[in-house]
This record gives sequence, C-alpha cells and structure tokens, in this order.
Amino acid sequence: YFVDDLNMPKVDKYFTQQPIALVRQLIDYGTFYDRADLSVQKRIADILFVSCMNPKAGSFYVDVRLTRHLTTICLSVPEKEILYTIYSQMLSGHFREFDEKIQKLTPKIISATQKVFGDMSKNPKFAPTAKKFFYQFNMRDFAKIIQNIMCSNAKEYKGKELNIARLWAHECHRVWEDRLIDAEDFDQYNKTMVAAAKENFTDFQDTAVFEEPLIFTSFVDASKGHDPSYRGVKDTAELRDCLEGYLADYNENVAAMDLVLFQQAMEHIVRICRIIDQPSGHCLLVG
Repeated sequence: YFVDDLNMPKVDKYFTQQPIALVRQLIDYGTFYDRADLSVQKRIADILFVSCMNPKAGSFYVDVRLTRHLTTICLSVPEKEILYTIYSQMLSGHFREFDEKIQKLTPKIISATQKVFGDMSKNPKFAPTAKKFFYQFNMRDFAKIIQNIMCSNAKEYKGKELNIARLWAHECHRVWEDRLIDAEDFDQYNKTMVAAAKENFTDFQDTAVFEEPLIFTSFVDASKGHDPSYRGVKDTAELRDCLEGYLADYNENVAAMDLVLFQQAMEHIVRICRIIDQPSGHCLLVG
C-alpha cells in the first residue's frame, strides 16, 4: 500500500489519529473482523506499506506506535557544491567526444542552471497556490535539463558552441517556462534566464542565445531518412514542411485528419514529442 500524506490526519485530545490506528492494526495484527459476524477473523498476509509526508500541511505528528514499524527517510535538497559535482561529472562525461570549446561549457551550463533553479525553487513569486498548484519546482527539473542536453551528439554540434547554449535555454524553457501562466511570472523568469546567460555564457550575445525560433527536436532529421538527432530547427518553414509531410502520410494510410498547423500547434507537437521521447515521459495539460 502507498499511503500519501501520512501526517495529515487530525490528532484528537488523546493524541491518536483514527485512520493511522486502522493502519497500525493491520500492521500489528494482520487481521480484521467481519462486522456482520465478529467471530469471523480475516487475516491479511504479504503486505508492505510505503508512505510519504506532506512537508507543508498537516499535524507534523504521526503516532509513534506506527512509526516504530517504519524506516524513516528524510532527504534535503543537496548543497550547491554537491549539485555542481554530480551534474558536472555527468555532463563532462557526455561531452568527452565533443570539441574542446564545448567541453569547456560544462561548468557554465551547470552554474547557469543552478542560478535559474535557485530562483524558481526559492522565489515567493513561484510558490504554489490553489490556482498554480503545479508550480512545484524541485530537483527533478534540474535533472531533466541535464538529461536532455545529453541527447545531443558530437557530430551534429561540431564547432557549434552557441547551439549548445541555445539547447540549454530551450530545455529551461520546456522544463520551467511551459508551466508558467502569469505575465508577471514570465517576466521574472525571463529576467533570471537573461541574467544567468550573461553571467555564464560571456562569449555569446544573450540575443543570440534566445533568438527565435528556439525549437529543438529529433524528428526533423528522422523525417528525412537520417538517424534521429536532437538539434534546433533552422526556421519555422523547415518544421512546417516536416510536419505537413507526416500529416500527409497519416492521411494516406489511416484516415483524413485536416489539421491546421499554425505556429502554436507546431510548438505543442514539438513539446509533446520531446516529452514522450524521454524515459517515463509524461505531461499534464491544465486548461
């Protein structure tokens, strides 16, 4: 069983929590009684409990008669130095086959990501609310950015250090910007991104790093018969030609689907393809 928000049940005046008492009964005795016939005992075997606690709400107390059965694990957010060590080693290992100039971008990419991550996770503007319940920014976001930068290959990015910086900006947009719904939040995020780029990618103009279209995908090369390569599209026309080709092929082989490929639709397709290309990739549409 997975029990979410284990610390949420209200504590009564005798310091007990009824839902937790029920769980404890199952763990302690492994049995229930049939309320229709109290002489009938139902034994439950081979069960395992895993639970988590809500760090922002609830009683912050769980009956010790239950917790004595559990192994308690608490993980804090790693320090800045630890994050740098972990992800710089991963990224430098991936860039080993790349140009030397690109290899030197490793510490800059990690530092820039740390700066944006710090603002997104600690700035009160990005705190979750009832309207923005999906404003949950944590270590998984950091990992996703590095994970997708590591989808690049040395052949495609040979002598293209700027494209690596643009790839970093694109991944930040997909992981963080796509979740923002408020104009003020967009402005704050963009300010943080520009500041991080100016501070770390000093060899490039920030206008070049964020120049539109800032779209990276792997299916454009695949549509031309080449091996899939995660790279930026040259322009909107290249993306439109690719998607129209896929749409025509679908209409011939399955059923007519008259889609209008306007700019935003194409961008959403790229976003979805990026997500389902990732291991266990999933997305949530809020609207």
